[in-house]
Amino acid sequence: MQDDFRGRSTELRILDTKFNKSGFAMAILYGRRRIGKTRLINKFISSKKCKTISFTAVERGESELLLMMTESVLMALAPELRGEISFNSFEKLFDFVGKQAEKERIIFFIDEYPYLAKECPHIQSILQKEIDTKWKKTKLFFIICGSLVGFMKDEVLAESAPLHGRSDLELKLRPFNYLETAEFLNAYTNEEKAICYGLTNGVAKYIEQFDTRLPLEENIINQFYSIGGYFSEEQIKTVITNERQNPAIYNSIISAVATGHTKNSEIATYVGADDITYPLKVLTKAEILEKRMSKKPYYVLNDSMLEFYFRYVNRATSLINAEKGSLYFQSEVKGHIHTFMGKIFEKMAKEYLMMHAGTEGFPLLTDITDFQDSVIDEDNRPRQIEIDLLGKNGKTILLVGECKFKNAQFDMEDYEKLMDKIKYLPASNPLVCIFSLAGFSEYVREKAKNCRLIGIDEMYGKGEVQREA
Repeated sequence: MQDDFRGRSTELRILDTKFNKSGFAMAILYGRRRIGKTRLINKFISSKKCKTISFTAVERGESELLLMMTESVLMALAPELRGEISFNSFEKLFDFVGKQAEKERIIFFIDEYPYLAKECPHIQSILQKEIDTKWKKTKLFFIICGSLVGFMKDEVLAESAPLHGRSDLELKLRPFNYLETAEFLNAYTNEEKAICYGLTNGVAKYIEQFDTRLPLEENIINQFYSIGGYFSEEQIKTVITNERQNPAIYNSIISAVATGHTKNSEIATYVGADDITYPLKVLTKAEILEKRMSKKPYYVLNDSMLEFYFRYVNRATSLINAEKGSLYFQSEVKGHIHTFMGKIFEKMAKEYLMMHAGTEGFPLLTDITDFQDSVIDEDNRPRQIEIDLLGKNGKTILLVGECKFKNAQFDMEDYEKLMDKIKYLPASNPLVCIFSLAGFSEYVREKAKNCRLIGIDEMYGKGEVQREA
C-alpha cells in the first residue's frame, strides 16, 4: 500500500501556471469520488508560501455552513479575531476575504462545492456578483471542487449557470491510466498490475487498498471477500447513490449491465420496470454508464471496479458475512479473472495506442472504438462482425486491433479469424495491432506481415514491439 503522492504531474503544472499569473484567478476541478481531487489540491497548496483557506462543505443547514466557513476563513487570515467577529451572510464573509486578498496572494479552496450550493441555492449568484464586482480586482486564487459530476456539469459549468465564464481553468480529473496505476504496484508482475488496474478502475483510493507486500490473490480476498474489506456493500453505495434519492433501481441497472444486459429493453426486463429512461440518463450523466451508438444503442459500465463487484461479489454477500468469502472466490471467481479482464485489456490497448499515436510508426488517431456490425459474407449470408479496436482519424479507418488476455498464445486460429473479419471493413490497408498477454505462436510471428505484435511487457515499456517486415 502506498501513502505517498504519485502522478498528476500534468494537473499540478497546469495549476501552477494559473497560480503564477498575477491578479484574480478561478479554477474549477471536478471528477468522480475517490479519484484524488482533494489530495491533488492539497499537494498543490503545500507547495505555495501563501495564506490558504480550506473549507469542505458538508450536508448541513445554511447557518451552520456559514459558521463553519467563517471559522475556516478566520483561522487562515485572522486567527486573533476568532470569537470576536462574526458574519451574518456569505456576502459579508466573501467581502472580508476579498479585502484581505487585495494586499497579498491568498488561496481560497471550497471542497465538495455541490453540498454548499444545494443547501444555499443563492450562493452561486452571490459568488457571481462578488467575482464580477470585487474579487476581479484582488490577488485571490479561488478553487471550487466537486464530486457530483452531473451537478458540476449542469449547475456550475453549463452556459446557463451563474458562474459560467468566470473560471480561468476547468479541470476534469480522470482515473489513472494503466501505466500510472502501475506506479503504485512496483512489486507486482505486469499481469498482476493489469489485473489491479481492472479491479480498481485506476481510482487512487482503490489502488491504495492493495498492499503489494501481500500476494495479489490475498489482497483480492481481503478487500472484496472479507468482513471489513474496503469494497463492501456500504462502500459501493457511496459510489452509486451519491447523486440519487432511490438507489435500488440504479443498483439494479448497474447489475444488469455488468452481467451482460446492455440494451435498453434487456435492462428494463432485468430490472422489472417499464420506463428506465430517467435513471439511465442520470447514470450516463454521472459517467457511471456510457451509451454507445450502433444499429441498436447499448450501454457499458465506465467503472470496471463496479463491474467486478456486481458480477462476482454482490451475489456472495451472505457468504462473505458468514466468513466463507475466500471459499467463494476460490471456487467461483478465480477461474474467471481472465474473462473479466478481456474488456479491461481492450481499454489498456486503447490507452497504449493513444499514448503512441503519431509516433513509432503508429498512425495519428482521433478516436478508437470497438466495432459491431452485420455484413453479407461471400456466400451471401448475414454474418455478425465484432472487432475489439477500430482506430480512426476523422471517418477514415487507419488501424484495426485485437486483444487477448489469456494464458494461451495468440495462435493460427486467432490470427486467421481476425484477418477474415478485416476484409469486411471499409478500410484500405489499415495497420493491424495484436495485443496478447501470453505472446504469439511461431505461426503468427512468421505470418503477421505488416502487423504490430504487442505483448504485456511491451505495453509496460519493457522490450520492443515486434514489427514484421
